[in-house]
Amino acid sequence: MESLSRVILFFTSYFTILIITSILEIESKYSQSGIFLLASLILGVWLYYLQFIKKSSKEFLKEIIGIMIFLCLITSLWAFLTNF
Repeated sequence: MESLSRVILFFTSYFTILIITSILEIESKYSQSGIFLLASLILGVWLYYLQFIKKSSKEFLKEIIGIMIFLCLITSLWAFLTNF
């Protein structure tokens, strides 16, 4: 049950960021790609911390963070290429 709630939390946060950046895209041209790039950088630092500094973390959390990094990078690339 804990793992399901983490998955729901991560995907809810992803879609919340996606909706907010879609609204902000009207104001600034590259805001969506920049915000998702920043989010993937923050998640990457968190994954580095879990992998190398705190070695007793759950493997499922590392997998979910890796999936979220992949989603954020793909979304950032997609947003950059659609604005280019």
